[in-house]
Amino acid sequence: MPVGNSDRGVGLGAGQIMVFADFSHQNFDWWHEQIPDAYITGTNDQENFEHSGLFKNKSINFGLTIGLSDYWNISFSQLISERCMEWEGPVWQEDEDIPTGYNIGDSKTVHHRTECSSTDFINPTSGKTIAFGGKLGDTRINFKYLLYNQGKGPGIRAFIGGGIVIPSRNTITESPWTKSTQELPNGTMVDTYTPHRHFYLSDGAYKMFTEIQFFKKRIKKPVFWGGSFSIEFPIKESDYGFKPSTKYELTMLALSGPLKNVKTNAPFKISSIGLNMIIAYASHSEWNGVHTPNSKAMMYIPGLSILFASKAGTFGINIQRGYEKYLQEKVTDIDETNKVYAISLSYRRLLNKIIDRLYW
Repeated sequence: MPVGNSDRGVGLGAGQIMVFADFSHQNFDWWHEQIPDAYITGTNDQENFEHSGLFKNKSINFGLTIGLSDYWNISFSQLISERCMEWEGPVWQEDEDIPTGYNIGDSKTVHHRTECSSTDFINPTSGKTIAFGGKLGDTRINFKYLLYNQGKGPGIRAFIGGGIVIPSRNTITESPWTKSTQELPNGTMVDTYTPHRHFYLSDGAYKMFTEIQFFKKRIKKPVFWGGSFSIEFPIKESDYGFKPSTKYELTMLALSGPLKNVKTNAPFKISSIGLNMIIAYASHSEWNGVHTPNSKAMMYIPGLSILFASKAGTFGINIQRGYEKYLQEKVTDIDETNKVYAISLSYRRLLNKIIDRLYW
């Protein structure tokens, strides 16, 4: 059960069925510098403050894997999630001269506010829907070919595969970095930003991915080790002109195997403890052919994994601390930091059922 992805490292025989689920809670403690040409909402004044907040992502990914043959598996998975922003920057106070249309506690910037992805975001000026809210994320279909698949005992598990990502409608419809000519309260015309949202559940674009997995089980510690390398890339832009980043991800892990000295009276037992590491890279994304600022980045995510065996299936807990580095290359890029903390719970179970038509 590598790094919170409960379908990895497992190959099924013909007709076998496995169900899996991954629950994840992530906190992103972020900051970025003051944005040029941004105005305080409802005023004639430019922003004179930095932006910071806490972004929380709670998600669960349900999935089903079927052994089409002893060499081919197919997996279906569906993401359900809610992403919420807690804005920690300036808000309107009771003792201030609050502009018409704004209330106490409203954010002073058009860029961020306290809100969640489950709700629509509508531009208060134009009435246009900037983001469609909901909790249904992308759907993934993955085909996997089993090069080597040692079931029980020492041996190699090596798989290659790929598939498609089907987007949900819960996406954004306009670039957060688009400027337009607007009239300030004093009548001055300026080129600045309109109210928008930066986060969403889906890129809104169809994507493809390919993956290589290699794992080895042995008698000596670490009993189970290996990793995977994947590439995910957009097939085309979304209906609103957004082209997501191409993403590369290398995952590595090593697990101890059964802990003979650890005993418990609980209905489950600790079957393994290990370390994992994710190294990820994202290329520039684009809106209508223009690079999105601060979209090119590297991320390093070390973690600790604990696996539990029970009659109900295999469970895993994964604790991670991520470090993200933005690769600023253009004048439009801004200084930004992001501290990532995550905990995930994974589950998988091989059902005691065979699809007879596939078993031969």
